[in-house]
Amino acid sequence: MKRFGTSSGTEIDKKIEDLTPQNTVKTHKYVRKQFTEFCERRNYKLCAQTSEEQLASILKDWAFNMKRADGSEYKEGTVKMIWNIFAKLVQKKFHEEFNRETNPFRGVIFEGARKALAAKRKKLQAIPEKRKTNSVDLKAEEISKIISIFDENTPDGLQKNFYQIFSVELAWRGNEAVFCLTDYFKAECDNYGQPTGRIEYNTIFSKTAQSGEKHIAESKWLTPNKNCEDKCPVRLLKKMLSKRTPNIETNRLFLTPSILIGRKLKYGIKTIL
Repeated sequence: MKRFGTSSGTEIDKKIEDLTPQNTVKTHKYVRKQFTEFCERRNYKLCAQTSEEQLASILKDWAFNMKRADGSEYKEGTVKMIWNIFAKLVQKKFHEEFNRETNPFRGVIFEGARKALAAKRKKLQAIPEKRKTNSVDLKAEEISKIISIFDENTPDGLQKNFYQIFSVELAWRGNEAVFCLTDYFKAECDNYGQPTGRIEYNTIFSKTAQSGEKHIAESKWLTPNKNCEDKCPVRLLKKMLSKRTPNIETNRLFLTPSILIGRKLKYGIKTIL
């Protein structure tokens, strides 16, 4: 038996290629095709003479102006995926064909391209069907079931009621609810300083004002439900905050109730709904 293997570089590359999922291969081909068509329309060329400034400008244009073949917008998550995939393909192309190292993900010169991608995603977030997770109103019967199964007079029940309604009202995604702070909520006032009844939600409220005025377009709003107090998100928020005693030092919104409090619910919300 030989001390080490004898596989050649070609054989190793073939094994690596075999490990690549077919979906990944198809996605890369799709991205190449879309970008090639984009460059032809814009008269862009990626060659050895393409400077970093030109490449950054191309990626900036591509980040904000990419669209489907029929002219419709991609979804927010798809835009990020396509840009990231092509940025990696660009790195590979310039390294293998031109022996040049370029880094669209961290390079300072590509900052404008990355910001264009962020601006494009922010634009798509304003379109419900283009968001990564759509915000859809709960049906009346679903809300009624939530309210009936959880007793909001207990800490555990109040938080469950609060989360089930707010996660839809504010279109929480990923771990956004886990890291939610009480500082993110602020009562809206009119020009005369009088409360309007609405609650503004914005993560920037927890930061200093050194960066300037908050971006109102990034805020989400909680509106009082005057038809049904039990389903009112504004009322639930006020009740949640009123239950916080002075000895609570953390500004985390969701706290862990004591295991000694009250009875345990027999059924989960998914079972009932």
